[in-house]
Amino acid sequence: MTLYEERLDELGNDVKTVGWNTREDQVLRFDMLYRGLDATGLSVLDVGCGLGDLTTYLDARTGGNYDYTGLDISERLVGQAKENFGSARREFVAGDILTMDNLGTYDIVFMSGALSFRIEDNMAFARTMIDRMFGACRKTLTMNFLSTHVDYQLDKNFHYNPGEMLGFAKTLTPWVNLYHDYPLWEFTVQMHREHI
Repeated sequence: MTLYEERLDELGNDVKTVGWNTREDQVLRFDMLYRGLDATGLSVLDVGCGLGDLTTYLDARTGGNYDYTGLDISERLVGQAKENFGSARREFVAGDILTMDNLGTYDIVFMSGALSFRIEDNMAFARTMIDRMFGACRKTLTMNFLSTHVDYQLDKNFHYNPGEMLGFAKTLTPWVNLYHDYPLWEFTVQMHREHI
C-alpha cells in the first residue's frame, strides 16, 4: 500500500501511480477484463480500484448506466478516486475485502493487478481472494494475473501459472474463460455463475 501512496505523492493522477506503464496498456487490460461482458444496468465491484479509472472505461461502454463500488485498502487512493469520480452511482470504499462483514453482492466483480506483488504465500492468498470475490458476484468474476509465460520476471512480482489458475477456477464453477492472447505479460480469467 505504501508504494502506491508514495507514487500518488510523486505522480498524482496518473496510470503509473497504480503501476501501469501507459493509458493504452490500462485500456487493453480493461478490454480483456470486459471481453464478452456487458455491465449496462448492472452493479459492479472493482477490487483494488486504485484511482477509479475503470469507471471512465465502463462509462464509455454503458452510457454510464451501471452502479459502481470501488474497493481499495488505501484510504488515500480511495479519497483521490472519490474526488475524481465519486457520484450517486459511483461509490468508493476503503477496506479489505477479506475482513469486510458488509461486502454485499454484485453482478460483476473486477480485479486488475491487485495480486501482482510477491508475498509469503501468493497461491494460498490468491485462492482465498478468488473464493471471496466469486462469493460476492452474481454473474461474473473477471481478473488478471502476471503470467509465468514470460521472458523475464521482476523479483518484487509474483507470476502465476495459467493452468494452475484455470484448474482452481474450475473447482468453483464449470464456466471459466482464460485469455492469454494479448500483448502484455499477463492473462485474464473470467469465472461465470452460469453459461453466457
